[in-house]
Amino acid sequence: MKNQNCYIEFDFVKEQNFIDLKKVFELVKEAKNTGRSQPDKFWLDTFPEYSLKKFDFLDDDLKPSFPTADKTKFTWHFYSLTRLLQIDYEIDYMDCFKILDTKGRIEYAPFSYPYGGITGLVTFVASFNCIPTIIDDGTSLYEINFLKNGDFSITELEYPILQNSYVKRFNGLVLLKKFWNWLK
Repeated sequence: MKNQNCYIEFDFVKEQNFIDLKKVFELVKEAKNTGRSQPDKFWLDTFPEYSLKKFDFLDDDLKPSFPTADKTKFTWHFYSLTRLLQIDYEIDYMDCFKILDTKGRIEYAPFSYPYGGITGLVTFVASFNCIPTIIDDGTSLYEINFLKNGDFSITELEYPILQNSYVKRFNGLVLLKKFWNWLK
């Protein structure tokens, strides 16, 4: 039977990165799936230092005691990400698990489309030094490729020539039609 959940697959080199990601994922999952979001301080104390260093913080934010990333076009504001993950995404988190010794998967079930997009999930996973490689967003299966400028592109695996998002951004109407056809 076909897996009905959406997912993001990722590679990791250090076991501790997967352990940290899984721990924070479970806390995000609890906050989101129960509707009991956590305050900023909770997330600041929960994410590991190496992950926090990849985000930017506003001048009036509660900040870590060490330097973090400068604001760039592709740097996320930490509390915007935690809000997206625990409140704004229109998904239920299912599981985070290993599928091989150095490959993991996060599964989730959207309850609407678009549910908030993939960028936040990719950023979340990548902040733990885990490299997202494949995503099934409920409409198609995509390969994720990171670019030198900090951005990433996705290429549809079924029709790669038609769907490299970095070369030509995909059409939302086309995605909705795919989703509609997938539901039939």
